[in-house]
This record gives sequence, structure tokens and C-alpha cells, in this order.
Amino acid sequence: MVSPLATICVECSDNAVRLHAAQEAEQFDPATAPTASWDRLNDTQLLARLPEVASARDQVEDHLRAWVHEAQLRGISWAQIGQALGITRQSAWERFRPRR
Repeated sequence: MVSPLATICVECSDNAVRLHAAQEAEQFDPATAPTASWDRLNDTQLLARLPEVASARDQVEDHLRAWVHEAQLRGISWAQIGQALGITRQSAWERFRPRR
């Protein structure tokens, strides 16, 4: 499985580092914060990127499922998993239960 972190572009990564550093230094100014990459795209370019974003979402979902599966193998309860994810036990079970 490919890590979803590998799909983050260099520019986005650099912007995240700068944003975090500014917040840590309490020098965050929303007026000068890095803009989202879509601000520089025309409609055709933005639509062309949507499949890439959907693919990244799928990779993140697969990664999360692997982590939840490992938690289950360790005997961690659905209630604990749900709490960690900010959802109910029932929602966690419905979303991540093994499919047969």
C-alpha cells in the first residue's frame, strides 16, 4: 500500500510547513497565508484534478481501514475505535466491519 503522504505535492507540503511555523511563532496572518492551489487553476484544470483528489481520498480510506483492522486484531473495542475517530461504536462497526 502506498502511503497517502506520498501524494502530497511539494508546494502543498512547503505551504503546510510555513503555515505551521507561523502559527507556532504566533505570527499567523490570514491575509498572507498560503492560498489553496485551486485558486490558481481555471475551471478545466480544476476539473482535471478531481480524479487525483478522489484517488488520494481512496488511499487515505484504505490506510484508515488497515489501521482499524490492526486495532481490531489487538482486541480494541468498537467503542474505543469509535471514540478515537469521533464517531459512535455503531458507526465505527458499520463503516469498518469485515465484509464477507
